[in-house]
Amino acid sequence: MSSETNITKKSERIARNRPKRRWHIVILVLLVLSVALPGLSTLPVIDRDEARFSQASVQMAESGDLLNIRFQDKARNKKPAGIYWLQTAAIKTFSEEGKRTLWAQRVPSVLGALLAVLATYLAGIKLVGRQAALIGAGALSLSLLMVFEAHIAKTDAVLCGLAASCFAALAYIRATPSGLSLWKARPAVWVFWLAFGAAILIKGPVVPSIVALTCLTLLIWEKRGYGIRQLINIPAILVSCLMFIPWAVAIGLETQGAFFAESLGRDFGGKLVSAQESHPGPPGYHLLHINLTLWPATLLLLPGFALAFRTLRNDKNARKDNRPGAPLAKSIRLCLAWIIPFWLMIEIMPTKLPHYALPLFPAICLLVGLAGIAMMRVKDFGITRFISGFLFILAATAIIALLIVAQVIYSDVDNLLTTYIIAAVAGVIAIAAGFLLWVNRVKASLILAGLSALSLNILAYAFILPSLSDLRLADRVEAAFENASITLPRQSGPLVRALNFTEPSLVYRLGKEIRLGDQTDLTAADTWASGTIFIVDEIKNEGKDFAEFSKQVEAQSACIKERSTVSGFNYSKGDAVDLHIFEVINCESNLPNAQKVPL
Repeated sequence: MSSETNITKKSERIARNRPKRRWHIVILVLLVLSVALPGLSTLPVIDRDEARFSQASVQMAESGDLLNIRFQDKARNKKPAGIYWLQTAAIKTFSEEGKRTLWAQRVPSVLGALLAVLATYLAGIKLVGRQAALIGAGALSLSLLMVFEAHIAKTDAVLCGLAASCFAALAYIRATPSGLSLWKARPAVWVFWLAFGAAILIKGPVVPSIVALTCLTLLIWEKRGYGIRQLINIPAILVSCLMFIPWAVAIGLETQGAFFAESLGRDFGGKLVSAQESHPGPPGYHLLHINLTLWPATLLLLPGFALAFRTLRNDKNARKDNRPGAPLAKSIRLCLAWIIPFWLMIEIMPTKLPHYALPLFPAICLLVGLAGIAMMRVKDFGITRFISGFLFILAATAIIALLIVAQVIYSDVDNLLTTYIIAAVAGVIAIAAGFLLWVNRVKASLILAGLSALSLNILAYAFILPSLSDLRLADRVEAAFENASITLPRQSGPLVRALNFTEPSLVYRLGKEIRLGDQTDLTAADTWASGTIFIVDEIKNEGKDFAEFSKQVEAQSACIKERSTVSGFNYSKGDAVDLHIFEVINCESNLPNAQKVPL
């Protein structure tokens, strides 16, 4: 057969595949947007991390200082500036001056989630085939943790997108390895180093740690690495370094090294040796949570890993008998090298948070997609199939129960009939998905699992979570200020002192000028200047803080007027709150409700 004929047939095959690939990408984009956009503008700012990131980005946009990162007057030397730059750009693009447009600051997270899903699909094409890649990428787009991170303005969705890009680049490099070239790089090498540099700007050493552990594991495991040495390319590495080194040098000089002492020493390094920020957890924490965080992909999680280890065992036996190994084994080794070493690292770390495992989800979901295609062709994995189906139904039941209980307890919505109907339908679909998996109707099971997850995600973010008014304390305080005709501090209003409700969301809603907690000395005379606003929780510390405030009012011979009250539940601390908003007034004014002791 002539070379021209080969080229013609190859071109025809590519032409036939292109529409399918394009439709797959369209489906995935629509899937991500359908779960990420509902609730993006109505979900309140989440304490504590999102509120801190959002407020620091607002201050960066207002000050025009793109170097220093600050929350109120304090330097926020925990994460690099990348995410703040993205949020600042979104604020400048979509927000009006002086307004808090939270959905705009969440746009980078939506784009990060979209990048993660598309990169997972492209990686899957090379590793497990187009159909398995579609299932895996779709599973990632619907996973509970991915959807949650896509809704909040912080680092992790963007980081997952960049990590998935590095993973996809490694997949392409290993699929067609070539010789080492220090100066000429393939597109995949450029993608890897650009994503690598951007990931450092977003969250420092996280992606470098995953990549280093992956490459080291592959080199030890395979004793060759299949093209990993192609990453040694001088122009690509230089460009990657130029993405973060200038800012690193500038912030190091500006803070006299304090940024790196805080971010690498106390934040990253501290989490490796001790539990930080009240987030301890035993080894196995992430494994125990994965049935919820990865749901609905957990439907085929156990069969996916069972298939992976069986493939590797068969590959090893084939090599012992001098038979060709399974080509799929090389792809599975990359997935497991990406997952297992870093997973062990975060399980050993004393500090535990669910999102630490998110950059590993793309590789896990591709194993899920691979298991889905395999089980459509062969009736197998009976034990793991049954366990996975049971755990899937159990997780769906827990999710539905949590959503309904939250709305019943914390929402002011009277008619919950719509919630009950949608939740019941989603639950029935989830149960059907589990049963269909047990009887080997895998394709139908996957479709129903996706429909169940899609409906629950839309129900949660479009209706239930935004309606939990008792949890929206900062929003209620802002509304109370407006109803009482008190100008917000961020709009040149009076000084506000929040004595014992000190969540970052309050700073985001009222402005950086407010004083929290120990920033107020109640014994100082200038603390009681006329017009000052106090926010005091009557319940906190069994009322001792409120009593101390009353005592100091009397000691300072101050006059105060209660302007409003706000009650609700502080989910960050698990406490009910009863906030009183007082204004210090001129004692000679004889205004109604003026008193010397607020009891």
